[in-house]
Amino acid sequence: MAGLLFPKKDWLDGEELVGRLMSSFNEDRKLNVDVQEFPDHYEVKADLPGFEKDEITVEYDSEILIIAAEHTEQKEEKEETTGRYLRKERSTTALRRQFVVKNVDDEKIAATFENGVLSLNLPKVEADQSTRKKIDIQ
Repeated sequence: MAGLLFPKKDWLDGEELVGRLMSSFNEDRKLNVDVQEFPDHYEVKADLPGFEKDEITVEYDSEILIIAAEHTEQKEEKEETTGRYLRKERSTTALRRQFVVKNVDDEKIAATFENGVLSLNLPKVEADQSTRKKIDIQ
């Protein structure tokens, strides 16, 4: 045939199709986070629908804020009379994001979780509490 109705470059080969499917799957599983800076603090809001408070971990270490969440769901269907499994399914969702957030008073960080939204308030270190240290040269 002299020409094709659909040029080959418009078709996806198997590897490219899998790559696009995985990309869209990962996009759906992304942890969406808003970070706002104010003169005296930072506010962080993370969307975690479907998670419970005890499935969420927030850590602040060496100027890095880490938000992680893991949810495992098990569905079991048993045959009523004998108790043998007809189907047993498990799924795990794990999300993690980390940010560099400097000059935070880590002793005063506050976190709440309500209606699927994690809210963090990270007070800034006051100027006289700065972690900056002048080093004398010998």
